Amino acid sequence: MFCPQCGSSDTQLVEGLCKTCFLKEFYLLKLESEIIVTLCTSCHSQIQEGKWKELGLPEEEIIYQALEENIHVSPMVENVEIELEIIHRRGSLADCRVIAKGVVFGEEITQEYKTTVRLNKTVCPDCSKIASGYYESVIQLRADNRPLYPEEIALADEIIAVNLNKLEKKNRMAYITQRTPMKEGMDYYIGSQKAAKKLINKLREQLGGLVKESPRLMGQDKSTGKGLYRTWISLRLPQFSIDDFIQYNDRLAQVKSLDSRKIIVRDLINQEKFSILWKDYANIKLIGHLEDIQKTTLTSKTPHSIQILHPTTFEPIDQEINPDYDKLSIGDEVDVLEIEGKIYIIL
Repeated sequence: MFCPQCGSSDTQLVEGLCKTCFLKEFYLLKLESEIIVTLCTSCHSQIQEGKWKELGLPEEEIIYQALEENIHVSPMVENVEIELEIIHRRGSLADCRVIAKGVVFGEEITQEYKTTVRLNKTVCPDCSKIASGYYESVIQLRADNRPLYPEEIALADEIIAVNLNKLEKKNRMAYITQRTPMKEGMDYYIGSQKAAKKLINKLREQLGGLVKESPRLMGQDKSTGKGLYRTWISLRLPQFSIDDFIQYNDRLAQVKSLDSRKIIVRDLINQEKFSILWKDYANIKLIGHLEDIQKTTLTSKTPHSIQILHPTTFEPIDQEINPDYDKLSIGDEVDVLEIEGKIYIIL
């Protein structure tokens, strides 16, 4: 067998050519003359494998990454070494040089390639939505039969701000586009429905309340044909606050704490704590506020009873002894609450 290019018959042929002629036409790698990278001008996200990915890279690193991803080294090359260089930048164009070194059939080869990386700058769907004020959910903060207190709004603002800051690290749509005071309360417009639901859970952990969701069809996704929905999520805080007084069924109690699952109260008669689930909220009646507490004096104490004065008429009132009254002494000033003509000691 002989080489059809040089006529040599002294060496083994590689793909029909002698090694010398083969290496003259051999390329260490394949590289397109132009590489196009679609890039978001706002967040520097890139389209990779058909999806937008936020990598957080500056443009120069994006160019080098594009070069690396588009270099295809021949499997025949051993001990390959590649150097990348940006020769010149012209707006969205970057002229680049690639120097490749490698060993093929025992011969060390060095080759130089040139290409242009074009940054196709546009705006990704997420940034487009953010810029347009897009939102998927509205959190409606309300209170039952009362206005929201300023401290409740301040706490809600803080909870939403802190948790959005955490959520946006994994979900770019976790942002607030609008905060609107309403006659009934406060509305928060949230970019992501998933984020809104997580925020509701965080709000309930500290504020309690009842949640109601109302999805509304707003249109249709042209690409998928599926309906586009926005969800209004109402968080209604209870009529009472911590330290207020309630009646639950036939028990009178003071609210001590609350969370997303239950309300913790203390019975006004036996001083025992018990919990009420939010599903039983309709059975709770507000009967007094912390500011309704009055002060009076303990005038007598026996092993079986204590005596206090009515806070306004100063008439003596006897009450059965309670282990929680052990720390009280004659002459002590005590807090009391009057409910339907009956006096309760508040500890």
